[in-house]
Amino acid sequence: MEYKPYCKKIDRSMMDWGFTLPKKYIKDFEAEDPVNKLKKFRKVNLLWDGKKYEVKLCYVPRKGYSSVHQLRWDNNKEFLNKLRKTFIQSYIILKSQKELFDVENKKGKHFRTKEHQEAILFSPVDSKTIRTEVFIKIENEWNTLFRRLTEENVFGWLFDKDKKYLISKSTNWEKVKEFKKHLNAVNVIYYLANTKKRLLYIGKANILGKRVKPGRTHQNMPGDWDLFKYDIIKPEYSNILERIEDHTIRTIASILKNNKGYPSLSLEGYKIVNSNWKKL
Repeated sequence: MEYKPYCKKIDRSMMDWGFTLPKKYIKDFEAEDPVNKLKKFRKVNLLWDGKKYEVKLCYVPRKGYSSVHQLRWDNNKEFLNKLRKTFIQSYIILKSQKELFDVENKKGKHFRTKEHQEAILFSPVDSKTIRTEVFIKIENEWNTLFRRLTEENVFGWLFDKDKKYLISKSTNWEKVKEFKKHLNAVNVIYYLANTKKRLLYIGKANILGKRVKPGRTHQNMPGDWDLFKYDIIKPEYSNILERIEDHTIRTIASILKNNKGYPSLSLEGYKIVNSNWKKL
């Protein structure tokens, strides 16, 4: 059986979670397998450039309004990144509009016209598969750069809704006797302090307890360090954990004394004892 394809103009919601289906396309996207208040969602695959991306077709009841059907991919970061990089013009413009919209208290300007709207085509094949392909895409001299920045999640950082950016949690300074309570912390930038010798060490760890052992010498940090704290990096930034570590060390080294001759204010007090970091 053939089902009607839906040509969807790229909009802001698609760059975050998905879109709401127009009523006239619901039966086609259900493909003989209804989604309703008894069966509120089912998984489907978006087939795009020979690769499958798992998303959800959802029934969404709304109090005081008619229910709607949505195609959602907010739990599929791989598809979301593919969409953003493919329609990079829309991603930059729509996210910029959102920032201006918030700042101007719902008086934002629009930077595009309908003639320049990018679009994607969704063609239901059956109840498990929806073929996906580009319908309109805008290319210009900046797209290659924008795509690279998107791959590094630079725009995700800039457009982060809650403005917490890289870190999901930052602990207070804790005494070393409390360390066993924090063994399973993952994707962290950690800080070890030796208050007697006034030494500071900064490091990274995928799992804190596997990297750091209380009472043991930790590179140039003697084993009698007595305080620690750490920042938990958001999962989407875990691939640049080493770069965050290096940047943190260089920043602190520019303020405190260090053992590499890095230009510093050399404020009295603690001295950074890291060795393996880039001076740039």
